[in-house]
Amino acid sequence: MAWFIGWNYALLYQLAALTVVVSWSEYLVNFIELVSNYHVASVVVQAPVAWNETAFHFYVTGDAINLPAIAITILLTIVLIIGIRVTAIFNLVLVVFKIIILLIFIFACSKYVNRKNFDSFFPPNQGI
Repeated sequence: MAWFIGWNYALLYQLAALTVVVSWSEYLVNFIELVSNYHVASVVVQAPVAWNETAFHFYVTGDAINLPAIAITILLTIVLIIGIRVTAIFNLVLVVFKIIILLIFIFACSKYVNRKNFDSFFPPNQGI
């Protein structure tokens, strides 16, 4: 059951990311049209299948692919990969720093440990 729910969450997150990237693509196209007065062809901007809000069904748009959405997805993937590497290196440095502090604490305080406190934990050797 957990496997099924985990894969459903993965699908849900993928669909949510898809929705966001398509919205960003629309914003990018509107920005390009506003700034440069260049009309981007709908063939490279719209998806081949769209949803009709009034009739509540899918329809074929005749367009090819949403290239800005693909470019935005690739760009964000590269940024995340670079960010993950930097985060992993920073996390490694912090972990090494914590381990060094713990080892210093252990070795600095080891002379204050009374070994007679551990005698009751080890029974005397009575042979075989």
